[in-house]
Amino acid sequence: MVKNINVFGDSHTYGDGLPDVILPHEKPWEQHSKLTWPYHIFDNNAINNFSYPGCSNDTIGLKLIRHTSNKDMAVIMFTYPERLHLIKNGYNFIASHNFAQSVSDNGSENWVAKQLNEKFETENKEFVLKNFDDNFLEIIFLKNILLCQYFCKSNNIEYYFTLVTVREKTKVSGSLKKYRDSLYDSIDWNNIFLVEKKYGFDDYAEKIKAKKGLDNAHWDIEYHKLFGNLFLDWLNKKNQL
Repeated sequence: MVKNINVFGDSHTYGDGLPDVILPHEKPWEQHSKLTWPYHIFDNNAINNFSYPGCSNDTIGLKLIRHTSNKDMAVIMFTYPERLHLIKNGYNFIASHNFAQSVSDNGSENWVAKQLNEKFETENKEFVLKNFDDNFLEIIFLKNILLCQYFCKSNNIEYYFTLVTVREKTKVSGSLKKYRDSLYDSIDWNNIFLVEKKYGFDDYAEKIKAKKGLDNAHWDIEYHKLFGNLFLDWLNKKNQL
């Protein structure tokens, strides 16, 4: 029996820039592309795509816990560390230093959340700006990976991760360095796919000068196919060990 493949990520996994994505994002909880990288790895009929444009890593973790059981496989592409999940008036938002948006699961929720986002957009962006510290964001990033890793392991969920981008360790010393390194060393990096063991999705696209998608901001379908095939090769080799 083929497991459900629960996929989580941001706009790269959602499919911005690909021809089957409807813009603007009126129903982002259900209008994802079926041409993104995971669809070049797994049986399309088995995929449940929970990715969301603009998604943060902590939101990815929340979605994983909400939607995934040991009947599923979890596949995650973690996003940029600079995005944070915020809550206002009982609704969910994602914010970074340069944007803020609501994140909803249905139309009625989104109708209210979008209005609240207009009200709190500046405040939410300012919150991230005031707390924009590379060490802080790195710690949050590593903790989010570990949250997903331990959730999957403790619930006997088969899982595979990858990254949009690989960041060098930040410069830090003392007890904070020990804390950061303990988090880093607790991650099972053997279960995280990186092209040539060092490039994330965005990184490798830039290295090979991949073509941009229709929005001239994300990557085109040929790059999604390439990344999917590289991921599949890694997966097959890993499962043969």
